[in-house]
Amino acid sequence: MGGQKQALPKNWPEGLPYLTYPAYSPALSKSQLQSLRSKADASSDVREIPRDLKPGPCANVKITPITDTQHPACGQAGLFAARALPPGSLILPYMGELHAADEAVHLSSDYDLWLDRGGEVAVDAARMGNEARFVNDYRGVPGAVRANAEFGEVWDVRRGEKGMAVFVLPAGKKEKGKSGGVIAKGQEILVSYGRGFWGKRREEEEGGSVEEKETLEA
Repeated sequence: MGGQKQALPKNWPEGLPYLTYPAYSPALSKSQLQSLRSKADASSDVREIPRDLKPGPCANVKITPITDTQHPACGQAGLFAARALPPGSLILPYMGELHAADEAVHLSSDYDLWLDRGGEVAVDAARMGNEARFVNDYRGVPGAVRANAEFGEVWDVRRGEKGMAVFVLPAGKKEKGKSGGVIAKGQEILVSYGRGFWGKRREEEEGGSVEEKETLEA
C-alpha cells in the first residue's frame, strides 16, 4: 500500500515541495552542522519552538491570493491570520533549505534568511518551504504603516537545532517601522525585509552587481 498523501495548506503552489522540517544542502560541512546543533547560552534571548508543536499546515495562518491592485504583491499571495494572534506569540517556523551562505544558487534568492552567522549558514525557502515563505514586507501595503511581525532565531526543541520563525511583534516594541500589537483574524502578517533587501533589489533592477550577500531582516 502507498503512503498517506501529505496534507498541504490551501492555495499552496503546485509543484513546490512543502516542508514540515528543514531540508539540508549536501554542501553543509560537518562543522556547520555542528554549529546548527549547538544551543545558545542559557542567558541569551533566543526563543524556543516547543516540543509539542505539530508539523504540517499551520492553523494560525492562511495563504491568500492578493487581488488589490494597489498592493505591491498583487497577482501573488500573502500570509494572513486565521485567528487572533497575541503580541509576542509564535506564528509559525520558517522552513526552507539550510545551506552554506556562499552557495551560488542561493545568492539571488528573495527568500533567504541568515540563520547562523558564526557558522555561515542560512535558510532559503525559494525552492521549498512552508507557509512562512508568503510573508510580505509592509512597505507599500495599503493601510500598513509598520510591520506587525518579525523573523526571529529559535531553538527547535523537537530537533535539537537552531531554526528561524515568525513572531507577532511584542507589545510595546517600538522600533522604526515596527509596532507590537494583536494581529486580528483576517489581517495580513507583515514584516520588514530590511534596507539591505531593498537596496539589493534596486541595484539588480538598475543592472548593478551585489558583492555582499544580503538576506531578509531577522
